[in-house]
Amino acid sequence: MKILFDELNSSQVGSDLEYFDFHKRRFERFENFLKSQDFQRKNELKVLEIGSHYLHTSILLSNHGFSVDAMDVSEFWKLDFVQARANKYGLNPIIENDLASLESLKEIDDKYDLVVFTEILEHITFNPVSFWKQIHRVMKTNGIIYISTPNSFALPNLIRNLKNALLLKSIGISVDDILSKVTYGHHWKEYSKKEILEYFERLSPDFEVKISTYSYKEYELKPPFFFFKILSRIGNASGFFADDLEVIVNLRSKNKWVAQPPEY
Repeated sequence: MKILFDELNSSQVGSDLEYFDFHKRRFERFENFLKSQDFQRKNELKVLEIGSHYLHTSILLSNHGFSVDAMDVSEFWKLDFVQARANKYGLNPIIENDLASLESLKEIDDKYDLVVFTEILEHITFNPVSFWKQIHRVMKTNGIIYISTPNSFALPNLIRNLKNALLLKSIGISVDDILSKVTYGHHWKEYSKKEILEYFERLSPDFEVKISTYSYKEYELKPPFFFFKILSRIGNASGFFADDLEVIVNLRSKNKWVAQPPEY
């Protein structure tokens, strides 16, 4: 993690610092995942990070010796400090403005040992079957997909949704969230552990999925939203109602693809 602290201190970009400060425990957990795996010949292993954003995770991967293809939309790759980081850490930029088609990967097969897909699953608004079929194609057998995503059963979310429903106020994300946030896709769908297991089971029997609950957010127990911060602490202590999910998907074979996109 020291390499990230040093990089952020040198670049001093406000939005970058704010994002890192909020997510730093998630980055620490990801680095612990990298250390826990028996990766051999790291300098020969190929990694695809989808949604590379400000390149925090890609820098960690590069620092651990991996060859990294960092994919994101053109808006991020236009940022000067993102381009400078890619050059500094030897990251290969992939500009992809349409995850549903993944045109940038059309000519690739059996390339990646690791696909990193953090804080993206909950934003997908298109039918994802073709997307995952292409990921299945570009991965090597015994490759790994690393996913982090919010837990739909996080205790604050459950209580908030129940309150809004009882007050006949809303179901799902609020109008304020939709209108006030800059994003390619809001949290349209957050998943439970059971749903993610079903998700990948229906895609292909080649996937083997392991899921852990955790939390990376650090809240001071004071206003605003003091009650929901208390609920978050309780939920995280319980495990099942924790804020977040870490999903490790192993591609044990490449024998069969099941799911097919629906017809329009």
